[in-house]
Amino acid sequence: MFKRLLILFLLCACHISSAQKPTGLWILKYVKALQPVFTMVEIDGQYEMVDEDPQDSTFLYNSGLMTLEFQKRSTAKTHSWDGEEQWTFDKANDQIYFYGQRDTLYGTYNKQELILRSTLDDRPTYYHFTPFEAKKISTPKILEGQWQLNSSKPYFKDLQVQFTTDSTYQVTTGKSLKSQKYFTYLFDDISAVEFDFPPNDKERDQHEMGTIYIYQTRKKEIKGVFYAIKDGVAVPIKSELTLTRVDN
Repeated sequence: MFKRLLILFLLCACHISSAQKPTGLWILKYVKALQPVFTMVEIDGQYEMVDEDPQDSTFLYNSGLMTLEFQKRSTAKTHSWDGEEQWTFDKANDQIYFYGQRDTLYGTYNKQELILRSTLDDRPTYYHFTPFEAKKISTPKILEGQWQLNSSKPYFKDLQVQFTTDSTYQVTTGKSLKSQKYFTYLFDDISAVEFDFPPNDKERDQHEMGTIYIYQTRKKEIKGVFYAIKDGVAVPIKSELTLTRVDN
């Protein structure tokens, strides 16, 4: 009887431990950072920056690009604009720590969100991840042909684009993608594209930027998910789009 109870207890303990262990693929939604404010003074009719340390201001939201995949034996793998990196991680209750060759990340974890900080940042910066909801995804073959984007966002509605790995098409701040050719990061089962639309379009009155994570479903549909940054103050919300091949 005692042996049966012990076995049952061990099975329950293993189940609870497994249920609490992070799993799967996560994507970086956005970055929340405390921005510095510099003091300006008027000198001879012109404004000049005071030569002193900046003062901390409010938290602002910004775009980020990273995927994080939990693997076996307390290891994880990330992909970002600067390549792939392997990590080991430890978790204690809701606290989690990642140890890599170049950095140590730490923060809080629950099933809905992972919030991390880096030891390399010079000001409070929080990286917000969310679990990737789509299952059984595969690498989207988007480098071939012309694609039509469809989304509730007006700047992506009925937009026809191409994708490339030519780095000359990388997004730079303040430049819109008038060439309609997107530089694409190719990860394991997902691709990522950055966009940056300045507020000079007649259909919009504010700057919008973000990262689109593109994937292929088990039904062979090509879809994307993104969190557009508008004014840096409002919390970014999830948006989706679909891609349809239009040249075959």
